[in-house]
Amino acid sequence: MVRKDQLMRHAPATGPHPTTVLLRLSVLLGATAGFTLGFALLGAIVLGRADDLPWAALVQVQVQVVGFVGLFVLGTAAQLLPGFLARPLTRRGLVIRGGSLIAGALLLRAVAQPLDPSLLRSVGLWLAAVAEAGGVGLCLYRYADLVRRTVQPPDLWRHLAMIGFGFLGLSVLLNLVATAFLATGRAVVPDSLDEALVHLELAGFVVFVVFGVSRKVLPRFLLLQPPRDAWLRRGAGCYLVGVILVSAGYLLGAVPTAPTLGRAFLIVGTWPQLVGVLLFLHGLNLYRPPARPSGAPNVTDPVRRWSRLAFAWLVVANGLAVVWATRAFLGGPLATFFETTAARHAFAQGFVLTIVVALGSRVLPSYSAWAIRRPRLIEALISAITLGAALRVAGELVTAWGGLAGEAVAGAGGAFAVVAFGVFAVAVFATIGRTPGTGRQTQQTRGSTGSTTVQR
Repeated sequence: MVRKDQLMRHAPATGPHPTTVLLRLSVLLGATAGFTLGFALLGAIVLGRADDLPWAALVQVQVQVVGFVGLFVLGTAAQLLPGFLARPLTRRGLVIRGGSLIAGALLLRAVAQPLDPSLLRSVGLWLAAVAEAGGVGLCLYRYADLVRRTVQPPDLWRHLAMIGFGFLGLSVLLNLVATAFLATGRAVVPDSLDEALVHLELAGFVVFVVFGVSRKVLPRFLLLQPPRDAWLRRGAGCYLVGVILVSAGYLLGAVPTAPTLGRAFLIVGTWPQLVGVLLFLHGLNLYRPPARPSGAPNVTDPVRRWSRLAFAWLVVANGLAVVWATRAFLGGPLATFFETTAARHAFAQGFVLTIVVALGSRVLPSYSAWAIRRPRLIEALISAITLGAALRVAGELVTAWGGLAGEAVAGAGGAFAVVAFGVFAVAVFATIGRTPGTGRQTQQTRGSTGSTTVQR
């Protein structure tokens, strides 16, 4: 006899799809709490009042990285992984609960951290940290089960993505440590712990997931010349060493007896990160001519150009980090606040936001069909993001080096990013999970990587 639980396991999934729910939560958090806090912080910097909001930077980064980017990645994974692994995503409600916990935790933290030291603040911060850890754990548990049940042979893209999700898990654990500091009444966590947390989330989680998706999707979709996996492995391995060294360097900086060792790790670790990115791009063949012309150039060619632009920003971000590290190695000062934020905005605003908009316009259900019908609008969004990142980075470098009007230039760059992201967020929220052209809700199906099938 067939057991009832077996029938339920193989029954068609009903209810909202995790991709729809998590992506809507992602862009909603990014467009409201994330960019609102970011704009408030930027305004305070322009007015010379950043010390009035000591908590804003860390909260804003967590909302943007874990809330927007993290939920976006976890939601997209619910769409792509079943097709990549040839297995249906079962118990989808757990992924939705996990994403909802993450979103609720970040909102609770944004409310609790600015409060004056009190029992209410401490309880709120701990509830937020535990809920975030539980939400990430539920999502990763379901995806790990999907990987465990697949019959697909292990491949490089899967290993890269698993490393990325592993860094997400580590960052959640480190966030519990950061919460322990905040719960004692401190307004902010120590700078070194803050930097380690952000580095694990951005350089570890985001980059390795993008590496994995790039290896799986880009060669065929962009008609690249056959990728060279040996070089991809060398690049990923080199980059992994760099992320570990830099993160360890930040953590050692919080230990009173090991600041010199931590500084050495920071200086040394930046180099393998830059070299790793360059080796990975060499193996991916992203910047070489395509293997053949596309049969649908209006679909393929723009994404190739946008992807090249995004990875160029990743090289710039790591290149700036190498410049600051080399200067310190030669006896100069460590990177100042504005030099550090210039590199970070090259990474987050230049690389992350560009790659999210670029790949999302082709792989997300329903939204991809909407985006393909509006090529000029998507091109304008990418251009605004690029101009905004260039102004933001340039303005912060000018400010760091004592130039005039640097804050105003950085503010203009932030404004471009806010407008571009706002349009993107509204479009994703309105179209994701709906049948193109009808506005009716639809269910994503196993194996789908988008709502549009294109012959190339």
